[in-house]
Amino acid sequence: MPSLRGGGAERTLINLLKKVDYDRYDIDLIAVSKLGPYVNQVPDEIDVTFLYKNNFLVRTLGYLHRAFNIEWFFKKKMAQINKKYDVGISFLDSNYTDLLFFTENIDRRIAFVHGSYLTHSNFEKFYKHPEYRERIKKSRYENLDGIYFVSRDAMSDFIELFGEHPNMGVVYNLIDRIAVLRKSQKAHDDFISDTFTFTAVGSLIPIKGFDRLIRASAIAREDGYEFKVKIAGTGIEEKNLLCMIQDYNLEGVIHLVGFLKNPYPLMKESDVFVMSSVSEALPTVLCEAMILGLPTLVTNCSGCRGLVENGEYGMMAEQNDRDLANKMMLYMDQSELKVHYRKKSIERASLFDDDRILQVYYDIFEGKKPVSL
Repeated sequence: MPSLRGGGAERTLINLLKKVDYDRYDIDLIAVSKLGPYVNQVPDEIDVTFLYKNNFLVRTLGYLHRAFNIEWFFKKKMAQINKKYDVGISFLDSNYTDLLFFTENIDRRIAFVHGSYLTHSNFEKFYKHPEYRERIKKSRYENLDGIYFVSRDAMSDFIELFGEHPNMGVVYNLIDRIAVLRKSQKAHDDFISDTFTFTAVGSLIPIKGFDRLIRASAIAREDGYEFKVKIAGTGIEEKNLLCMIQDYNLEGVIHLVGFLKNPYPLMKESDVFVMSSVSEALPTVLCEAMILGLPTLVTNCSGCRGLVENGEYGMMAEQNDRDLANKMMLYMDQSELKVHYRKKSIERASLFDDDRILQVYYDIFEGKKPVSL
């Protein structure tokens, strides 16, 4: 993993590691950077190695590797890994997937793709350039023994950019349904409100589209609606979002509540869960909202679009401020929509059966063709 920051892929990894049968498997974890709230949540059965403890250094080395193919510093680190492995997995595909090739002590190499590269933040810098795509296709993807995606949208986008791989398929994230339901029961009086409340959870980064959610909230407020929006998460956009909230005079409407180790009581006490992303693969937190039976509102983007099935299992707005505002107001106007989409969320949550998904991972670990793909 690049790090153990508070993102959906990292949370999915922790869920998986807590479910694995350690009488059956020996698992080590290598994180490039010692960063993130999940550093202390790795199960005791896992031997963890952090290659670097300075995150600025990691970002610099990562850029040099991605932009100029300079890789000797990572090769030197990986040369210190002496244990022999049956399989090496890049659980969050990135330029760090190349670390799998910097040691000969791995029999099979696999990558999991958790994002849409067509709308990735690095698309303009790197992925749109044919020479860069061809380089990593030849050096990385053609040398992997398997590539797995968390949604069909993510796989389709990958194929458009890099072509097909002989061993590729879709594996839904392991959510840990029981843990989500149990954690949601913990009372938190600060989250209870008589005002109609929208909740959003995610890293405060541009691709999550929280700027659009703020602008849509301003439109709904101007149209006379009273409501609250609570956004849980931290990230590089926090100062910009706070400035936007002030500029639109929404201090009493939109609240940035920071990173929550347990966001589920906040989600459970809200009226609607909203995801305003520009791009997703399979958003873990949206799956969790469905497990909690929350009515959902998403923007039309990869990952979200497939999960709500174009509006069947959750309301979907187009990628513009006015339509998102209109859908927010529709939820507030028509209480029967909350009832309808609550039922549809519960129905959709049946996709995330922990035991079935865990067996798919086991098949991949052991080099079998996963039967569920």
